Amino acid sequence: MLLGACAAGGGERARPAALTAAEAAAEPCRGYVAAWVGHFRGNVARLDRGGNPGAESLRVAREQLARDGVDEASCEQPYCIIRPLGDGRLDSWCGYRRPDPTGRELYLWVPYQ
Repeated sequence: MLLGACAAGGGERARPAALTAAEAAAEPCRGYVAAWVGHFRGNVARLDRGGNPGAESLRVAREQLARDGVDEASCEQPYCIIRPLGDGRLDSWCGYRRPDPTGRELYLWVPYQ
C-alpha cells in the first residue's frame, strides 16, 4: 500500500531507472546484497509454491563477507515487500528509497534489479 502511494502521482514525472547490484552496493557487499534479495524472493516463492533456492547462496555470501572482514550491517540492503496477487498467489518487490532530487516528493523508490 505504501509503495503504491509513493509510486502514484503525476504522470509527467519520469520514473527512476532501476539500480543494478553493481550500482547499489560496493564491493564486497555486492554479492551479499544480491544473495539477500534472492533469499527474500526465495522465501516468498516458498510461501507461494514451496522450496527456497536462495538459502544456500545467502549462506555462501555471508561466509564471503566474513572472510573479507565486512559486517553485514555495513551493506545497504534494499527494502523488500511481499505483494499479494490474485488467486492467493504471492510476489515480491525490492527497491531502494532515495531522496527526490527535484524536491517534489520526499523520496523516490528505485527498483532493485
